[in-house]
Amino acid sequence: MGRANAPACNRELGAELRKRREAAGVTASKVAHLAGWDRTKVTRIESGNVGVSTVDVLFYLGACGVYLRDAKELLRLCRTAQENPGYWLSPHGEWLEGSLETLIYHEATADRSISYEPSVVPGLLQTPSYARVLIERSSARSRRNADDALRIRMERREILHRWNPAEFVFFVHERALRSEIGSAEVMHEQLLHVVLMAALGHVSLRIVPEDAQFGGAFRVFEYRKHDPLVYLDGFLTGVFIEDGDVVGDYYRYLMPDLQAIALGAGESREFAATLADEYDRGSPPDARVEEEQLQPGV
Repeated sequence: MGRANAPACNRELGAELRKRREAAGVTASKVAHLAGWDRTKVTRIESGNVGVSTVDVLFYLGACGVYLRDAKELLRLCRTAQENPGYWLSPHGEWLEGSLETLIYHEATADRSISYEPSVVPGLLQTPSYARVLIERSSARSRRNADDALRIRMERREILHRWNPAEFVFFVHERALRSEIGSAEVMHEQLLHVVLMAALGHVSLRIVPEDAQFGGAFRVFEYRKHDPLVYLDGFLTGVFIEDGDVVGDYYRYLMPDLQAIALGAGESREFAATLADEYDRGSPPDARVEEEQLQPGV
């Protein structure tokens, strides 16, 4: 089957439009009828396989009975998709980051997800206790917002347990496992959970040795029908990149080195299990980090 190559931003926009339509209880055929389109145009818009103008978006939302005041974010996303620069920024919000919504969508639709995390355990592998410490330290959140952020992060983990799940490869720096977050008890539980998740057939843990350096956290999403997408997470904004040259550099230069230097899957599970035992008996050497160094980790 050939690749559809629908741009990632178009796919996200199409999915958001479809959610609005379904929430309104309107069929795709009715949208096509009211907008004066062929039924296939609605299908192609929702799959991201056709570019749309802001007028198209307004026609679509009008057919769904969505008010303009509720369409601001979709119109912004539409303009980004039209420009198609090969990357886009998603500013972080108060507790449910804009980039997190986008990340969840692409994470859920990818056929293979490869991530590198240099400082904390990846979000999809975090336990509630570990995640709460990171969330509460990452910013001055209210208790309610922290609870909401924790709930969302825990719900995201269900992607690892779906029927016919995608493949997940987690490259985690040794530093992230030795940095004590919360307490030795929290870390013991967290490391045991990592070992358990790494035993799943579609999940691979690869630990990067302490003396290796590969820069900041990143993710690469691979699709059977679309070009790959790279996500870079920052403190104030997340960056999504699908420019072929930039994404290609990750595969040509970074990934081979990362794969070559990381421990194998079996060695990585044994290493994590050994660290879990050390935390159970007391904090491993050089385990604590300054609080201001902590990043929330998604």
